[in-house]
Amino acid sequence: MNIKEYTKKDGTKVYRTNVYLGVDNLTGKQVRTSVTAKSKKMCETKAHQAINDFINNGSTIAREKVVFDNFEALALSWFESYKLTVKENSISVADNYLRNYILPPIGSYKLSKITPMLLQELVNKWANNANTAEIINGKRERGKCKDYKLLLNFIKRILDYGMQLGAIEDNSAIKVFPPKLKTRTVKKIKYFDNEELKQFLLYLDTLEPSTDNRKSKTLYKLLLATGLRVGEAMALSWSDIDFNNHYLSVSKTLIQQSNLIQDSAKTKESNRSVFLDNDTLESLKEWRKYQNDGAISLHDSLVFSYHQKMRSYEIERQKLVRHFKNAGVPNIGFHGFRHTHASLLMNNDVNPKEIQRRLGHADYAITMNTYSHLAKSKEKETAEKFSSILKAL
Repeated sequence: MNIKEYTKKDGTKVYRTNVYLGVDNLTGKQVRTSVTAKSKKMCETKAHQAINDFINNGSTIAREKVVFDNFEALALSWFESYKLTVKENSISVADNYLRNYILPPIGSYKLSKITPMLLQELVNKWANNANTAEIINGKRERGKCKDYKLLLNFIKRILDYGMQLGAIEDNSAIKVFPPKLKTRTVKKIKYFDNEELKQFLLYLDTLEPSTDNRKSKTLYKLLLATGLRVGEAMALSWSDIDFNNHYLSVSKTLIQQSNLIQDSAKTKESNRSVFLDNDTLESLKEWRKYQNDGAISLHDSLVFSYHQKMRSYEIERQKLVRHFKNAGVPNIGFHGFRHTHASLLMNNDVNPKEIQRRLGHADYAITMNTYSHLAKSKEKETAEKFSSILKAL
């Protein structure tokens, strides 16, 4: 450390040195300061104190050190910032994880007590719950989710946030190793086979022509014909449908928990155009006539609303379950229409890349991993083709 002696105008001597504190975490710039004291020893002591203060303040000089009463206070502060950077679905997921998994066991702990051992025991407990939970219809018991690696990731992000604020000096979560999730049962995709689909479509054609039935019938047939997610369909406005060029545009989605429309699609790839067949277009035109009891709307309304009002997702789901029961077909849920659409295309030799684009999948591998095994009817045909190739040699 280079300490220099200076003589002031009044003749007194002082000692001064320039101190390199480090790189500011927020600005990425090198930080230096100078300290002055009446003795070399005191100057050296003050220099070391300046470095320690910089480190304890989260390696930044931009703000004073922030203090939180406990982990919950830090987590909620982080959550307020997080909500500004993500979409409604991600906010809902994070809120659920915080309230039901993370805050109950460690929310009341002082930040100094959040140790790697404490977090490792918590993650081990989550893993054990996930690996031993009863699985019914492809779902684990409530409160025993398999996403404990994601839960740990949220804790890491919260503690990183605490470090940036200077509330803590290190991140205990990076020293935690999540156990492996045991392979339990393969989640079975729910979809209609050909006979079940015929039965359901026949049932829809026999429904009484009430306004409510017309709306439901149009929604179900649109989902079957396009593979749209139900949130995408319920967020459609009439301006999203181009009747002249036979396609609809997906750019919004319905948040099921809040029943609010998010002004952006689920993912970047979910923003897409989906072409429509003539029967689906005619079905939409027919519903539009009945939507306002024949009156011409002066506003751009939601496709599946009635007199500018739309039922909640949960009510629509309950209604669908009743229709499945009355039709005598399995309850495949709304997403089962999407799976049925994909399986029909896959079994009829539509290019998987086109299926990917139509469904709005971010990755080709998602489409193939999810639906390639549905093309069972093609396996025997493939074997016969190979036999024919050999005979032609």
